[in-house]
Amino acid sequence: MLLPDAARAVRVPGVYAAEVDLPSGSNGLREAFDAALEQVLVKVSGRDSLGNAGARRSLVPDAGKLVRQYSRLPRGRVRVEFDGVQLERILDAAGQPVWGIERPLLAVWYAVDDGAGNRTILDGNDTSGRKGRLRAQLQAAADARGLPVVFPLVDAEDLSRMSFADVWGNFTAPLQQASRRYSADGLLIGRARSLSTGERRVRWTVVTRTEQFAWEGSVSGGPGEAASWLSQRLATVADTGGAVRLVVGDINSIDRLGRLQKYLRSLNIVQSAQIVQVRDDRIEFELQVRGDSSRLQRSLDNGRLLSRVTADAAPVAAGARRPDLIYNWASR
Repeated sequence: MLLPDAARAVRVPGVYAAEVDLPSGSNGLREAFDAALEQVLVKVSGRDSLGNAGARRSLVPDAGKLVRQYSRLPRGRVRVEFDGVQLERILDAAGQPVWGIERPLLAVWYAVDDGAGNRTILDGNDTSGRKGRLRAQLQAAADARGLPVVFPLVDAEDLSRMSFADVWGNFTAPLQQASRRYSADGLLIGRARSLSTGERRVRWTVVTRTEQFAWEGSVSGGPGEAASWLSQRLATVADTGGAVRLVVGDINSIDRLGRLQKYLRSLNIVQSAQIVQVRDDRIEFELQVRGDSSRLQRSLDNGRLLSRVTADAAPVAAGARRPDLIYNWASR
């Protein structure tokens, strides 16, 4: 399991907001609202297909009706924030997915080998020159998809746990170890032949606790494709839900029970959580969820509070229903 003690999904600010150019003319503000909502629809749903005028009009003909607030920015820009509750209701009614604001934090390990003996790893202190521009482009691409990322410092502490060869060779274990200090839930590994922001042949790998996916694409396509892949696994659709039985062990205090209930209710996938049985330190819940037990499992696996137990390893009383998912308390 990746980063079992330190990892946690993070709440992403700005999922329901976007910054866009403010066109001139009497309809400029309305056009800006429409453009901003198209960006937000992609962030909230995880689907690129919703980021165009046609898809937006079919869902929200008048974006202005969902605007909570907006503010004019320098250089002819405007920041628009939308009503997230209303937007999610619209997506639910249309049978579109919703990816909640609690999302896995990825540590970005980006290595460049130009084939002429020059090797480097992008680090969190790179703010100028070619490396600074590359880092800014990666950050902007992640922000556009609501994907939380952290750029490691690649300092002496990191280099005591990993090396350039580990990034270039896609050896995930040392990178996981080095990423613990950043409380990352997963890795986004990029390997390229140049520091160019226009590089088209970056070898990308996204690694979560239980899965990984590799592809080749552009610089901006790294965070973008990673967000699409994650949203396919974590976003939920309202009309595909049902009941899931969840058992959590090692709940040995009222404080832990309260924290557990608060955590479950904070998950976008969980619509309700009802205790159906208490046996010693094991609490059994019936959850009404958006999606199925596999999506709930991925959401729980992305958190730091619980650790999954294999069904075969968990005792079940004679005649009792075997729960769909079994976890133990893991937080310290």
